[in-house]
Amino acid sequence: MKNLRIIVLAFLPIAFGSCASTIEQPEIPSVVINAVMTKYPDAKDLEWEMKNGIYEAEFDLGKDDYEVWVNAEGTILKVEQEIANTQIPAAVLTKVKSDFKEFKLDDAKRIEIGKAVYYEIELDGTLGDQKVVYSAAGEKQDPAVLMKI
Repeated sequence: MKNLRIIVLAFLPIAFGSCASTIEQPEIPSVVINAVMTKYPDAKDLEWEMKNGIYEAEFDLGKDDYEVWVNAEGTILKVEQEIANTQIPAAVLTKVKSDFKEFKLDDAKRIEIGKAVYYEIELDGTLGDQKVVYSAAGEKQDPAVLMKI
């Protein structure tokens, strides 16, 4: 049993290291960095990852957390911003409260994909939690809409 523990502990760093796709800034094309820094010049604590040829920048801007996806040509494909529930537009908030009366609002994100803006809302319920997606106009969306980048 002790040998099994030692083997598992020895391979944990390898297992987690192989899943990590964190990359250092010198490995990122300047056009990608410039795209993020031009739009968000006050970004703090930048961390970069790459998956399937898409660069993801995670950073803080004021009190908000951001994730920005950029392709190798420097085009921003998607922006996720964590927002306070008070920042959810009235049309969205009214619709969520109407559609999910038995749930309590938890976390919210504002998501831009191209020119479209969506709101992803996490809801807490007695039988479980769920995430829902609405357009800026308050129309419920299929969550798969957030995957199209």
